[in-house]
Amino acid sequence: MLYFDYSSTTPISNQCLSAYCSYAKQAFANTNSLHTYGLEAAANLESIRTQFSSLIGLKSDEIYFTGSGSEANFLAIVSLALAYKRKGKHILSTKTEHPSVLNALSYLEKQGYCITYIPVTKEGTVTVDALVDSIKPDTILCTIAAASSEIGTIQPIVELSTILRKHDILFHSDCIQAFAKVPIDYTLLDAASFSAHKLYAPKGTGAAFISNRLYFKPFYEDTRHEKGFRPGTVDLPAIAAFTLGLEHAIQVQDSLMTRLSKYRQKVYSRLMNTGKFTLIGSIENRLPFHMGLLVHGWSGQQFMLECDRAGIALAIGSACRAGQTDIPESLKAIGLNLEKADQYVRLTFGEPTTESEIDFLIETLIKIACR
Repeated sequence: MLYFDYSSTTPISNQCLSAYCSYAKQAFANTNSLHTYGLEAAANLESIRTQFSSLIGLKSDEIYFTGSGSEANFLAIVSLALAYKRKGKHILSTKTEHPSVLNALSYLEKQGYCITYIPVTKEGTVTVDALVDSIKPDTILCTIAAASSEIGTIQPIVELSTILRKHDILFHSDCIQAFAKVPIDYTLLDAASFSAHKLYAPKGTGAAFISNRLYFKPFYEDTRHEKGFRPGTVDLPAIAAFTLGLEHAIQVQDSLMTRLSKYRQKVYSRLMNTGKFTLIGSIENRLPFHMGLLVHGWSGQQFMLECDRAGIALAIGSACRAGQTDIPESLKAIGLNLEKADQYVRLTFGEPTTESEIDFLIETLIKIACR
C-alpha cells in the first residue's frame, strides 16, 4: 500500500520516535511539579522552547505548546478576540479555512462577534480589494491560513500583513500545512498555529505563536500550564520530538520541496493529458507537495475506494471533516457546485515518497479514471 495523504498526517520518523522515547524515560515528570524531577523537566521544556522559537525566528516567550494544531487555532483566535473585544468585535477571515478555525469563528459569533468572510478567487487566493473594503473601525483581528489543506494555494502573507498592520488589525495565520515547507517570515504575523504530526513527529501536539507585544485572555480560567494559555500536563517528550522534527524539516526544506515539486509536476502533466482530471487552485502558487483534483465521471469517494483497492491511499478532503456529507466550505468558496465538489480528491507527497511510487501512482490513477 502506497501512501499519498501527507497533508492529513505523516508517519513518525525514527529520529522523532527516538527523541520521544528518550525524554519519556528520562524527563517524565510533570513540568509543574516542584520536586527535583519536576524542576529538571521544566528546565528541559524551556530549553526546548528556546530551540523551537529560534528555529523560526521568534522569541521563547512567544511560543505556547498545545494538544494539537486545531487546539492552537482555536485558543489563539479566541484568546485574542476576548482580549481585544473592548476595541471591537469584528473579525475577518475566509471560508477556505480549516474546520478548527471556522469552529472558533462560529463560537465567537455566538458570543456576539461579527465575522466577515473575504471572498477568494477561483484559485483560492484572497481578494485583497475585498479585504480592504471589509475593514471597519471595530475590526480587531484577521485570520487567514498561509495555505489551505484542501486547495493548496499559498496566500500573499507579505501583502496581507502590510495592509492589516496599516489598519492596526491583528493577523493570525493557520500555518500548519505550510510550516517548515515554504518560507514564511513569522514576524509579519501577530499569531500563528503549528502542528507536530505534519512534520513526522507525534500526534496530539501543536504550538501557538502569540507576539509578546500582545496580551491574551485565556479561554480557560485559572489555568496553570503554558503561562495560563491552556490546561493539561505538558507532553515534554512529544514537544522534544516536535522540535527535532522541525529542525530536520528546515534543514531539508529546499531540497525536499524541490523534489516533491518535480513529482507534482510529473503527475500533473501526465494526468492532464488524459482529459479525465482537472486541477483546482493554482499550479504555480501552491504547496509544492499538494494536488487537489476533480476526477471526471467519478465521485471522489468512489475513486478513493478504487484506488485503495489498487494499493493507493489518497484523500477526499481534510481528515477533520470525516463523516460530513456536505460540500467543504473551501470548495464552495472557489465556486464549485455539489456535482463538481463531489469529484474532489487530494494527493499529497512526503519525504518518504519515491520516483517509483510516483510512477505507480500515475499508472494507477489513469487506469482507474479511464475505465
